[in-house]
Amino acid sequence: MKNFLISAFLGFAAMALLNLTASYTGIALPVSRLSVAASGLLGIPGVTLMVLLNAIL
Repeated sequence: MKNFLISAFLGFAAMALLNLTASYTGIALPVSRLSVAASGLLGIPGVTLMVLLNAIL
């Protein structure tokens, strides 16, 4: 349970950091139920996956 909470926190932090630096990097993720759930459940790999899918699609 502790590892899941740490992973979820890191996923939320990565998504927040990504959106805060969007004006400098040009990479932003929309904040929706699906993206928040993916970053919470999958953590940093989930955020990375969403960035890659956003770049491809």
